[in-house]
Amino acid sequence: MIKVGIVGATGYAGQELVRLLYGHPEVKIIKTISETYNDNKYSYIYRNFTGLSQDICSALDYETIADGIDVLFTSLPYGVLMEKLNEDILNNVKVIDLGVDYRLMNSAEYKQYYGKEHKSINLSSRFTYGLSEWNENEIQDAENIANPGCFATAIELALLPLIKEKIISTEVTVDGKCALSGSGRTLTIGTHFAEANESVKPYKITNHPHKIETQKAIEYFTNELVRLTFVPHIVPMQRGILVTCYTKPTAKIDRDFIGNIYQKYYNGKPFVQILDRGMYVETKWVRNSNMCHINFEVDEQDNSLIVFAAIDNLIKGAAGQAVQNLNIMNGFPQNMSINYVPACI
Repeated sequence: MIKVGIVGATGYAGQELVRLLYGHPEVKIIKTISETYNDNKYSYIYRNFTGLSQDICSALDYETIADGIDVLFTSLPYGVLMEKLNEDILNNVKVIDLGVDYRLMNSAEYKQYYGKEHKSINLSSRFTYGLSEWNENEIQDAENIANPGCFATAIELALLPLIKEKIISTEVTVDGKCALSGSGRTLTIGTHFAEANESVKPYKITNHPHKIETQKAIEYFTNELVRLTFVPHIVPMQRGILVTCYTKPTAKIDRDFIGNIYQKYYNGKPFVQILDRGMYVETKWVRNSNMCHINFEVDEQDNSLIVFAAIDNLIKGAAGQAVQNLNIMNGFPQNMSINYVPACI
């Protein structure tokens, strides 16, 4: 039985971690850590756990954080973990980080996109990038995992097969739509119901950190440098991400050819599904699941290729992929505890 602790357990992604791991047959949750709700019953904060969990949230103490556990899940705002994480902690517990602090960036890139000096960039070398379908062999032997971002996961799964096979130009434009839960549980003016409802708006048009993460991940997996134009938007729904990727093929293509490329990389991968022609992706068909749905259209008239991908930002884009990585690290079936049929309503 793997003993785990969860830091940031009362955020949206943290709650999903607790929910998914609660039903994991090989996991026991030992520590539910939340500074905001220290000493509160978890079922008081999230009442869907009423009658199921008697856990009490504990304060975050980095001196004892690794005690009594095998794996530590961390789900904290950017710049928090990097202030306190150190070699002693990593030598005593494996970390699966859902945050941003150890995802491929160097110190200059981190400061550019997050506006902070990274205090422990030297620890990045001890983290393996956890895009489950593309880095399985490395994840199996990993000490620690840097879980990919939600937008980055969707874009990378959509584009990597095409770039790896040199099917498309390395200049790509991506339009992204993300639900309000992608901004976290802390209320801001932009996520207030009265401000966000009945409205769609772009944000971080030239400096979204998932842009640089995606570019660096694509280079990591394909050795190709991609010029990415990425415009994310906030949409007034609770959960879900949909990305539309506009690409130019390097040669004449048709639908069967592209379909075969995707099958080459995702056949046998249970959480990435290529939809039949005419079945356009929708966020509701992946809701509350670890699924990524992908489809595409070939415009033969101007030889363009448009690729669509949809995920649940809190599961495949966060907690579900973290559990998938835990399973890979420990030799469990990848779908253990996350093999849910999407809840479409």
